[in-house]
Amino acid sequence: QHRVGVSGLFGYRYYVDMQHNHAVQASDHYMTIVRNIATSQNEEESVDLNNKLVNEFSDTPYAAMSSMVLARTEYMKGNREAAAAQLELAVKHATDDIIRHQASFQLAGIYIETGQHDAAEKLLQAEHDSAYEAKYAELRGDLYAARGDADKARAEYDRAIELQGQAVSRWLR
Repeated sequence: QHRVGVSGLFGYRYYVDMQHNHAVQASDHYMTIVRNIATSQNEEESVDLNNKLVNEFSDTPYAAMSSMVLARTEYMKGNREAAAAQLELAVKHATDDIIRHQASFQLAGIYIETGQHDAAEKLLQAEHDSAYEAKYAELRGDLYAARGDADKARAEYDRAIELQGQAVSRWLR
């Protein structure tokens, strides 16, 4: 019994060490992507590392975060389709709600901007925590405004203002 307990302890420690090393590798890849983007260098390497994160490290937050970084870069270059594809990966691979919702908000905005209203609506109807309802209401307002439905847009904007209270932005008001 003593040997089983000791080998179990070593096995557990090995597992913890492997998990830690896995997370460190993912973090290193992510930091390389951020550095490359910040210095406008090695775009190909960044794309390759992002693919590696998505394929081999999707159990870490770095896969979704790197996709969001690349999405922003593509968006700034005017490549809305490529930005949307990266954000779709971020939504799919997000390991926590904050990242998933941030990616969803950005993706819905691109869908609305590019006239993909049905895709935006589907995304905005997804189940979500009530803490995010104000942002979802604001984006639904944007969607209805883009569709030309001023009454529904105003109702959603009013709901967003009500939910945000004192924190509401001047733009939304």
